[in-house]
Amino acid sequence: MSEHHSSRAGLIAAFFTICIWTGFILVSRHGGKGMLTGWDVTALRFGVGALIALIFLSRVTLPPYKVILLFSAFGGIGYSVAVYAGFRLAPAAHAAVLLPGALPFATAVIAWLWLRQKPSPAQRVALMLVFIGIALTAADTLFHGAHLTGIQMLGDLLFLCGSSSWAVFTLLLRRYPMPPLAAAVTTTLGSAILYLPVWWLFLPSTMGQAPFAEIAMQAAYQGVLVVFVAMLLYTFAVRRLGAQSVTLLMAIVPGLSALAAVPVLDEPLSLFTLAGLGAVTIGAMLGARLTSVNHAK
Repeated sequence: MSEHHSSRAGLIAAFFTICIWTGFILVSRHGGKGMLTGWDVTALRFGVGALIALIFLSRVTLPPYKVILLFSAFGGIGYSVAVYAGFRLAPAAHAAVLLPGALPFATAVIAWLWLRQKPSPAQRVALMLVFIGIALTAADTLFHGAHLTGIQMLGDLLFLCGSSSWAVFTLLLRRYPMPPLAAAVTTTLGSAILYLPVWWLFLPSTMGQAPFAEIAMQAAYQGVLVVFVAMLLYTFAVRRLGAQSVTLLMAIVPGLSALAAVPVLDEPLSLFTLAGLGAVTIGAMLGARLTSVNHAK
């Protein structure tokens, strides 16, 4: 394959990854307004994902039990439970800022505190922009009525918990490197084994009352597209275009998700949220460019 065709294939894969990640926020927020509980959506994610993971099980080498537990706790259960609960309380635009938008900030802060990896002065500028975006989103929540403020603030905090959980998972992937398919199979199967019995026996569920169309949409999107298809497309894009180029492209996901939520979910954007989106997008792009420069040196 020529370099031109290789780059074009990478761009196509990156485009569809962006679409799936953007759709994740919209579909999850739509589910948060529906009948299914956040516990149910998490169960659909792991239940359907585990069925697919079993297909690939013979093609991967699973890590030690300790790694499976860590991956499942942070990249699976911790992230999903916090995020799907947050989608029931806060709008999609807040999720766009506080999930993909805040992820670079959460990763850098946790790496600083846990691994003593201090960001460079230039990287701190990028992280400060992301922090400003988070603060502007919090300001938008505070300008609502007292009742809505408490609800949205809890949703925002849950999004930040989810982002922090995924940041820990990202750092764990660096510490225990493995092929993407192996990481996906490990995390999904481990999460299903740990979570599904607890959900079935103890957690509140409306699965029996929810419309079939709602269940099918969440099962297909969360368990198939998000867990496996997006992962494979993202990996392919990185192989064709390079990690830094793909990271720059993914920086448009927060803004695209928030803008799409206006017509799709009828959730208007405030000036505070727009400013927060701008700050996290610029911060993420600047951070990706700085990473690219550092790798080139």
